Amino acid sequence: MNRMSVFLLFAAQCIASMSLADGPVASPGGLAINGDTPWVVMEKDFENPAIQEAIRDAERDWYKVFGYPPVIFKDDRRRAWTGPVIAFGSKENTSGLFASEVPEGKEQYQLAVSNVTHNPAITAIGSDTRGTIFAIYTFCEEVLGVDPMYVFTDNQPKRQSEITLPADFGIVSKKPTFEYRGWFINDEELHDGMHRDPLGGNVISMEWMDKILETLLRCKGNMIAPESAPYSDATVYELCKRRDVVITFHHILPVGVNMMDWPKGVPFSFVNHKDILVDAWTKSAKVLADKKVAWTIGFRGESDGAFWNSDPAAPKDDAGRAAVIAEAMQVQTDIIRSFDPDATIIAALWNEQGKFYNDGLLKVPDGVCKMFADDGRGFMRDKGDGSDLSPGDGLYYHVMMMMNTQNRTTEAVPPARFYSELKRYVEKDATKYAIINVSGIRPAAMSVEAITDFLWDAEPALTKTPEAAMKDYLLDWYGNEFGPKLATDLTELRLHYYDIPYMREQMPVQGRWRGARAEHLLQYLTQEMLKKYGKAVQNGEDLKAISGFENQFKQAKEPLVETAEFFPALWAQTKLLEKQIPADRRDYYQAHFTYQVAVHMHSCRMLAIVNEAFDAYLEDRDSKAFADNLKPALAELEKVLAEAHKAEYGKWDTMFMHVRLMDMWRTRLLLKETIAKIEDQPYTDGYRGFMRGSFWGSAQAYMDHGDGVFPYFYKHSGPGLEVLESGQPLPRTVRKRNAVPESELLKDAKFNSEHRYSIVPGRFQQGARLWTDRGYRVGEIPAYLQGATYVQTPMVDRASNNNNLITFTLKKNCSVYVGLKDEERELPSWLVGWEATGKSIDASNRLMLYKKNFAEGETPVLGSVVGSGVTAMYTVMIQEQ
Repeated sequence: MNRMSVFLLFAAQCIASMSLADGPVASPGGLAINGDTPWVVMEKDFENPAIQEAIRDAERDWYKVFGYPPVIFKDDRRRAWTGPVIAFGSKENTSGLFASEVPEGKEQYQLAVSNVTHNPAITAIGSDTRGTIFAIYTFCEEVLGVDPMYVFTDNQPKRQSEITLPADFGIVSKKPTFEYRGWFINDEELHDGMHRDPLGGNVISMEWMDKILETLLRCKGNMIAPESAPYSDATVYELCKRRDVVITFHHILPVGVNMMDWPKGVPFSFVNHKDILVDAWTKSAKVLADKKVAWTIGFRGESDGAFWNSDPAAPKDDAGRAAVIAEAMQVQTDIIRSFDPDATIIAALWNEQGKFYNDGLLKVPDGVCKMFADDGRGFMRDKGDGSDLSPGDGLYYHVMMMMNTQNRTTEAVPPARFYSELKRYVEKDATKYAIINVSGIRPAAMSVEAITDFLWDAEPALTKTPEAAMKDYLLDWYGNEFGPKLATDLTELRLHYYDIPYMREQMPVQGRWRGARAEHLLQYLTQEMLKKYGKAVQNGEDLKAISGFENQFKQAKEPLVETAEFFPALWAQTKLLEKQIPADRRDYYQAHFTYQVAVHMHSCRMLAIVNEAFDAYLEDRDSKAFADNLKPALAELEKVLAEAHKAEYGKWDTMFMHVRLMDMWRTRLLLKETIAKIEDQPYTDGYRGFMRGSFWGSAQAYMDHGDGVFPYFYKHSGPGLEVLESGQPLPRTVRKRNAVPESELLKDAKFNSEHRYSIVPGRFQQGARLWTDRGYRVGEIPAYLQGATYVQTPMVDRASNNNNLITFTLKKNCSVYVGLKDEERELPSWLVGWEATGKSIDASNRLMLYKKNFAEGETPVLGSVVGSGVTAMYTVMIQEQ
């Protein structure tokens, strides 16, 4: 619904003053209300927690607008009151008081100027619980002027003394275009950084999550995947139940099971250990059975990888792998339907599962909604012509994404793109389910609202060309956010912004990066050039002789084509309009426009300067000149940070501190480190913060807290386990970090880290999991390492500076092997003198093996890889001589 036009048409502020003693009165020209106009709320509706929460939100809205808390009559208007009233409720519970004409069907509502007995009234009535919630929030939006996205746009309603509605005021909802309309709060670095749960039971605090759910419902969404990897009994699911929001899951949570944290020592295989996975899925379904759920099924491996990376017994061919996935999905479907025969079930066709389906290899269970996904840049990965879409299918779509090339802090997916891409879904009635990856919400608030509006009612967009529909939407949105006078200029500014060369559907140069990229790409390429070749420049090496340099350097130049000519006009337009923005909206303009243009412009200039420094070095091999040439790049990045800080106000006061996936802070430290090393000055490493700037370090802390809480099998999995069925509680245990099991080969193991290490005695073999915070498993191994004891290390400690990271004392004469990613420019100092065996193992990366013999009683000391050029943590194997 066009919010601004409806409001301007139906709601106008009354100029005439009225006597509070007489109360507001109806007039032939309309119905006037003010802060003393009482509400009528049905007690049975208020007993419904979801409606109660909407009523309480409406009370706050009323207070913001009129400055008084509302007077509320329960179930009836008082006989002494002869003026207008406002009635909220469901059709069922208000039918005894007055008649309403709410459409039949789920989530329907009606707002009208009517009568409650003898009192003139504004009635906001819903067909069911969610329809009633939507009626209440629509009143707040269309009558009180409350921005549905106010939590994220900081757009507070104007204070008013009276509002007059025309006598023919009325809003009647239509059937929603998509049945399930949801948000996925993914890579939740902004949310958890500013709004952490202090008890660790969820990644995001429940106060902030409640604001997210409120905003979702105000935008007429009805479903959420609330975090990347919650457990099945997470508190957030209880909050969703209270708000009447349907729960759904990330593709890494089939049947709600958190596959980011599969328990150690428990086999993962749907080939050899089906019973364990079936047990897990069953328990998860049980604990969620009292919630409204749109169940996600699928079969991937640990840590969001393909299942065959986690299961050595997996088939080696695509057809065999697809057959395993199909069988797993059928088993999951049967489990869910055993609890709820009418359950809504969605097959997540993400990555390899989508490919197998498109190749005709994967069969989706009957009656299950097929969920197609986009590529992270807003282009759907179905066949593109609608031939593979059926009524009842659905989709997964990104407006922000954690990817080295996409947007983390800006708008980047123009509404015209999703209007165009999703049109065929509407035409094919593939409208059962739509989940939108909204990540941190705040940076792309307009896109989030635009696509959620489309999911509710696609008709306004689909009756025009995508470009015309986008322009109309932008005019309405900017009129609402900054005032009608500036709407046209701001719309033109946003359209100019969407024409940034590398953000276009096709970039000027069609090389490695083909189009529709964003600010993360510029930071990523700067970091890659410095990480991979900064050390070589410091040593005066010939870059042309380094394998891969030429191609990497070419890729670093591609996004910059036409940008030097493009940005000056965009920046001038941005700053010119900044002066015209109302004073109370300038902060948000800074966040929504000025910072977003600045991060693109200055990041482009930064990368261009870095590239020019490498070009000059290729000519003169002058390291000191290279360092001098980098200093202006650092100055450009500081300009980005200065604009970011201006957008950090109020509750956003530390927002950019927590941008860890598009890590401007890492870029800054890498620039400073590279310069300092060449100039022989003090420097720190390229990371920051106690968690080393890692979002997953934060998420892992939550998973460490939850390990052993639920599902119960995380500590006690195995056939015959009946913890849930018996009702017996788990024994109280104290979790000890880095607990070390007994080993015949070593003792006194110590890990100078806050992250988790684990010693696995005598079990190094194909399929062994090498890292404690990643799911990758080793492929074939040299025969002499079969059955070795090994140390599982955390990948996050690749950033550790500790030179005594791992120590242990040997009980016998042993050979110690270190597997190091095959990319180092210089061996870590502690590995110098070890034998390079020439052998390797594979676990996503190729790990070259280094060996050293130690006598009984000796204590090897293993340290840091920082500064060596290695981008992965090593692994350690110990074998008796």
